[in-house]
Amino acid sequence: MKFLEKEELPHFAFQKEFLRPFADILEGYIPETSSPADASSRRRSAVVAVDVMVKDMVLRCVHQIVQAAALHIRSGWKAILNVAQIAARDGNDSIAEMGFVIAKACAEQHGPQMWMLATARVQPTDGPQAVDVVSVAGIEYFHELIDCLNEFAVGAATRRPRFALGAIDTLYVASVALGRQVLAHPSYAKAENISLDDQPLYRVWMPVLRALHEVVMHTEDLEVRTRALDAFFRLVMAHGQHFSRGLWASVLRDLVFAMFADLRDPSASRRFATVDDLELWFSTTLIKALRHVIALFSRYYPTHLSNAMMSEVLELLVMCIAQPSEVLGKIGTSCLQDLIRSNHAKWDDEAWGLVCGTLARLFNWSQPRELFTIAGASWEAENNRRVITASTNGSPPHVADSAVLPPISPAVRKLPNTQAYAANRPSPLRTAGSAASLSSADGNDTPSPSTAPTTPIVESLGSTMPIVSAKPLPRAGSTASAAGDKPDYLHITLKCILQLLLIQTLGELFGANVEGGGSESQQADDLYCHLSAHHLFILLDCLDQSRAFAHRFNMNRKVRRRLVEMGVMPTMPSLLKQETGSVLVELHILQRMHLDAMGVAYMEQVPRAVITERETVADEVDDRLAMLMRTVFVQYCSAIRINSAEDDSDTEYRRSVQIVSSAKNTADLSLAKRSVVVTSSWHGSLIAMLGHIAELSKSNDNAKPFRAAVSRHWPELVDTIGVAASVSDLDVVGAVQRVLAIAGSELKLSSAKYTIDE
Repeated sequence: MKFLEKEELPHFAFQKEFLRPFADILEGYIPETSSPADASSRRRSAVVAVDVMVKDMVLRCVHQIVQAAALHIRSGWKAILNVAQIAARDGNDSIAEMGFVIAKACAEQHGPQMWMLATARVQPTDGPQAVDVVSVAGIEYFHELIDCLNEFAVGAATRRPRFALGAIDTLYVASVALGRQVLAHPSYAKAENISLDDQPLYRVWMPVLRALHEVVMHTEDLEVRTRALDAFFRLVMAHGQHFSRGLWASVLRDLVFAMFADLRDPSASRRFATVDDLELWFSTTLIKALRHVIALFSRYYPTHLSNAMMSEVLELLVMCIAQPSEVLGKIGTSCLQDLIRSNHAKWDDEAWGLVCGTLARLFNWSQPRELFTIAGASWEAENNRRVITASTNGSPPHVADSAVLPPISPAVRKLPNTQAYAANRPSPLRTAGSAASLSSADGNDTPSPSTAPTTPIVESLGSTMPIVSAKPLPRAGSTASAAGDKPDYLHITLKCILQLLLIQTLGELFGANVEGGGSESQQADDLYCHLSAHHLFILLDCLDQSRAFAHRFNMNRKVRRRLVEMGVMPTMPSLLKQETGSVLVELHILQRMHLDAMGVAYMEQVPRAVITERETVADEVDDRLAMLMRTVFVQYCSAIRINSAEDDSDTEYRRSVQIVSSAKNTADLSLAKRSVVVTSSWHGSLIAMLGHIAELSKSNDNAKPFRAAVSRHWPELVDTIGVAASVSDLDVVGAVQRVLAIAGSELKLSSAKYTIDE
């Protein structure tokens, strides 16, 4: 104690050397000999057991020194914190507890004696003149404190979670206190334009965040891991406004995104042996981290975080969604939905381009093309076969197969970033080499082959995906004896599930299944108003491609039977839910755009700029919607075709009207029941579509859009009410009757048939 009362000269470390024997005794090192070489050898290898009472006495002495001589300690803090760190590794709980008491006292009571604020002369990055900025004298002792507390948090987490939780809280409090002192210093403002290593907040908070990151990544105890994760993001969230761009980049790329590094190749990580391990790690830790990332980005974009950082956040979400796990897919799509809802009002065209491009990549990547390739009928080969057949027999395209995208209108090309998009948009009846085409039941109906093939925008955007494991992890205790356990079946099933999740995400974002008036409906309306027609068309292309693929697969009974015969699928597969779900969302978006373009108020306050923009693309929206509506009418009326033998007759869908009502034997009755199920799958889309037609009668243009829609779809309306009555679908019957009742006041009877009074 007498020695410590003497002031230590600058640049000397006598106190550290004087207090080092306490650490040697606690670890059980044999005292040094007269030979330096021998001492070094014995220090590395010779360790003796130390009685608990001796360790207790050492720690009490060190604690007494801290309490009595804290004002005089300089370099001795390093030796004191080293003693506490050694105690953290001890197997005796009482020794570890006393070491934690010393470390906590140093952090909470003696911080001002350990480190002090001063000024240092630093060369800025944007000028030749050196400036005086705030610095922390004794910052090395703060780093020693971090290492000491980190030992309690990581090393003792499994055996002593109480100390680990206390160490995390102490570390957070000490770092926040020191950071506030730095921020309050008058010279702090001059520290913005200096190199990252010289920035005081970088030297204070970056080591703390690294320590908390290590606890998250290397601790098995869930409570300790969660506490460290919360402390990490609480520190960044509360003080991120003071971070420089360099500090933000270091925190996000070196720490935040590094938490998800194992997801890039789970099979190469020692952390995961099975998919169950991956799902457990994600559900207990990474899902919380992912939601923290979304909240962090939502708070600091665009003031501190740029679109470049947003791109990395989207890549992170894509990497999570692309994992071979349904659980991770649901979590990833949910977080992507939260990101869009929280930030859509702040995004510009560039940001929306990143979001729509990400969705397009996911839609294209998750398309289960293996359903065709495994069965020996690849997507491209099947398209080529259909083109050759159509050119040989000269058969016209089926009415359902004509429902592909119309050409982009000249008005759309005036929108920002639209020319590159328009160059890759699929034109109507363009199917050769394009995934945007549809297929009928007979496989011979195809659009005109005279149009040159192009690559759809969804495929061009989806050409690259983040690197994920090419070797998926197995399930715990799984075998590949059954068809449902084979890798092909699992991979295809996960892709189908992800496709449905993406469709559901878009449906929830745009309120496709939400009744008007609620908060969710208002959020959907606000989101819709912030999207340009250019970006809406990208999303519509995604949905249309998903619908086209599902329709073609559902119509190809040979491929479906072949998958069952090969043992890939346990039962006859169907993508009916994908087909009807994508149609429902696509209809909802197109109807919104159509109502705005026709002057029908869908919501009370639609910005005039939105209406003006929708009017510029009215022709394309009308063409798209008309073809999609015809597809829904035909699919509803021809539900029998999905379960019947292949037939290339154009009047096939008309025969389905009578089959249900004329079922006389068991086979016909079974077929009729299956047809009712398929017909009911189109129920929601048809109801929405009929409601839209009725809504057009409120147009400012003397109901002209309504008359045009009724005239265009009059044959389908008549057939639909007959099919709906046959299967007792009273909702559809009532909806059609409502349209016909409105049409009664708009149409005049002439020459024994209805015509539009133009």
